[in-house]
Amino acid sequence: MTKVAWILWIALLALVVTGELIPGTSPPLRWVSATGISDKMLHCGAYTLLAAIPVLAFAQARSVLWALALMPVGVVLEFLQNVVPGRSFELGDITANTLGVLAGIAAGWAGRKIRFTAAIGTRGRGRM
Repeated sequence: MTKVAWILWIALLALVVTGELIPGTSPPLRWVSATGISDKMLHCGAYTLLAAIPVLAFAQARSVLWALALMPVGVVLEFLQNVVPGRSFELGDITANTLGVLAGIAAGWAGRKIRFTAAIGTRGRGRM
């Protein structure tokens, strides 16, 4: 992964871990709750980004492993919520996390294909 991609990925991972393990009555979670945004959509969106970054930035074989490794991370974080005040385990969150990882892999592959196609097209134009 490029240095920028690493920094972005680690920052986002830290934000997700923090968001999943802070107490349910904390100001950030009260604010999120007040927005009316579904927590399942937040889970799915966060894990989509977390999975897409390595797929876009790593060599293809390793990128999918990094993305798939997020699935057990999401499960562990969900179980840990049982010991956080005001939080609880939800199977729906695990489902949203998993769907997010799969969407991130798909989005990352699509981004790689677009980037590769654009690079080939640019090189091909210069030869005409």
